Amino acid sequence: MNRSAASLLLCLALATIGSLLVPRPAAAQGLFDLFNLGPNPRDEAKYRTEYVEGDRDATDEVLLIRINGTITMGDDDDPTPFEFKRSLMDRLDKDLEAALKLDRVKAVLLEVNSPGGEVTASDIIHHKLSKLKARKKPIVTLIGQLGASGGYYVACAGDKIFAHPTSVLGSIGVIMQTANIEKLADMIGFRHIALKSERTPKKDVLSPFREMTEEEHRMLMSIIDGMHDRFIAIVAAARGKSPQEITKLADGSLYTAEQALANGLIDGIGYREDALAKAAELAGLKTAKLVRRKAKKGLAELLGDLVEMHSGAPAFLAWLEAQMAAHQVPAIKYQFSIGK
Repeated sequence: MNRSAASLLLCLALATIGSLLVPRPAAAQGLFDLFNLGPNPRDEAKYRTEYVEGDRDATDEVLLIRINGTITMGDDDDPTPFEFKRSLMDRLDKDLEAALKLDRVKAVLLEVNSPGGEVTASDIIHHKLSKLKARKKPIVTLIGQLGASGGYYVACAGDKIFAHPTSVLGSIGVIMQTANIEKLADMIGFRHIALKSERTPKKDVLSPFREMTEEEHRMLMSIIDGMHDRFIAIVAAARGKSPQEITKLADGSLYTAEQALANGLIDGIGYREDALAKAAELAGLKTAKLVRRKAKKGLAELLGDLVEMHSGAPAFLAWLEAQMAAHQVPAIKYQFSIGK
């Protein structure tokens, strides 16, 4: 049986099961609601929230948004009808939409646990979060185990930044990596052939099969330094410091929570309840409850959950794909790196 036929049969089987689970008069609409396959007349369902902690009886809410793992743009093009994983950007857009649409959400608690990632992805997330400030909805960032490089860049979208007592953060800087295996290729008799126009001598600037020229090195360093300057400007604006003050800290160093506090990179050390209290204070609230967006899962997400319940293969394949992609295309990153 080919892949398309198998996918069709799976869809039909799920549709049949869904129709049996939904009361007969509402079967058609219920199935569409269950899998989020069509227009939903109850728009408020898109913005449902569920209690996390805090004052359960409070009417005002602080929305929890999480940025976890390596920061990437993700892939908007689904390679199959069953793209199980939602991208970081997709989840963030929906969280921010809820924060903007719901009047009862007065502030955002942004939890960051990330080594950073792509330069542009980090900058876009920072930009998206900053839009909340125009709506007078304050953001308090709480850094988890790691808030390094692009993770700290994103954290700077907060009006206030907290860190756990055991957090590690900083690594303000930019990195681009490649390798030169020219001698190894010669040793094993491998010959690489690159065809390029004489008018584009820099086309293979990061080729691992030849030395980089001084001119190419200067060209790449000008790009990296420009990205670094932007990082410094973002941090300086967020922390109310001069670029010169931040430059002294922006050598890629990592800091403990105590060191970061002493250097003015964060505003406090504490836990979620402390960050929540600060968010409520900035929003002018006496009390509030912390909530998360209650996602309405589509068919692809339900299938993904079902597969992951029975197998670790999807996670392994996703990791393997990420590793391969990371080494295929050289990239400029705001990312903390250990021996890569």
